[in-house]
Amino acid sequence: MKSEDLQPSEQRGGESEKDAYRRVMEYNRWVIPTEGLQASSRFDAALLNKVYIGNVSVSKDVLLGLLSVFGPVSATLLAAKECAFADFDNPHGAYLCMTELSGAVVGGRKLRAGRTSTFPSSIPKDLRNRDKSLIYISNIDEEVEEEQLKDMFGNIGDIEDARLAYDSSFRHKGYGYIRFNSHHDARRALGYSNKISLCGRKIRIGPTVVAAVLPRKHSFNVPEEVFAIKARIEDFIFGRGRTVVLKNLIEIDDADEDFDQEIETEMRRYGNVVGFAISKDKEVVVHCTYSSNDEAKHSFNILSGRFFGGRRIHAEISDRETPAKMTSKRTVFLDSRESSLIFWIPETSKMVN
Repeated sequence: MKSEDLQPSEQRGGESEKDAYRRVMEYNRWVIPTEGLQASSRFDAALLNKVYIGNVSVSKDVLLGLLSVFGPVSATLLAAKECAFADFDNPHGAYLCMTELSGAVVGGRKLRAGRTSTFPSSIPKDLRNRDKSLIYISNIDEEVEEEQLKDMFGNIGDIEDARLAYDSSFRHKGYGYIRFNSHHDARRALGYSNKISLCGRKIRIGPTVVAAVLPRKHSFNVPEEVFAIKARIEDFIFGRGRTVVLKNLIEIDDADEDFDQEIETEMRRYGNVVGFAISKDKEVVVHCTYSSNDEAKHSFNILSGRFFGGRRIHAEISDRETPAKMTSKRTVFLDSRESSLIFWIPETSKMVN
């Protein structure tokens, strides 16, 4: 919105109000409320988290479902006035909500989303200097970990760090931040909002609209004995082998060469693959042997429970490894132990980037 686009009714109050609009519009990231800005002698950062939503005709439960994908939120629905007020956990979620909901048709009506009339007329300078290489992400499943986010967004550009925001109960709040090494990569990542999925949820992606600090690495105040038990359990699970076995991926009839190549490329992202196989007997089963147990563990942690084509992947660790000596780069043969057609890639095969 430009200052010349304001209607005369929106410019009432003289030059001071115009100047207030202009100061906010310099940020090039806020939606300006048509009812004007109220001057305030004291800045309240909480006002940046609030959003006005007009032309609402849905129930509060439906409304909360629409809003919660942008981050933790509370909402007040004024059904008689067909509007609502949302109060988010942070200003980045509020901005993302406005950009995605404004103009969206819900319940047969086009929503209007913008700032409330109490939105501050000026923002302190220390908040204006936002980090353009830092983006905000939301609608993250509770099972997702930071390493998974690094792997996912690493496909877009070089990642410096990924952090989830945690609450006092040691659960993350469903949102976090990704810092890229380049603000160009961060800007490109914004185009993937609502287009990439993790654990069955479409990730929302938006800019950080004011200066933000990454959440601290979360550390739990847990007795050392618990970590010792955890280590023994992991040794039992992951110490058995370096082969990751994936099931419940796809129907046999749909497992074509494109699928084979796609899953092979995906598995190679998580470590040095020394053997790879796809069996297609009664079901499609992928076997991938890595050069170390740590690589197998890393792959397992990322892929276990992840959704692929609408199915949740079943992942296992196995001590049964693929043969290392083969006569060609890719050989097809019948494995007599399983009576299934298997595609093997030997240890000397070229890595797929």
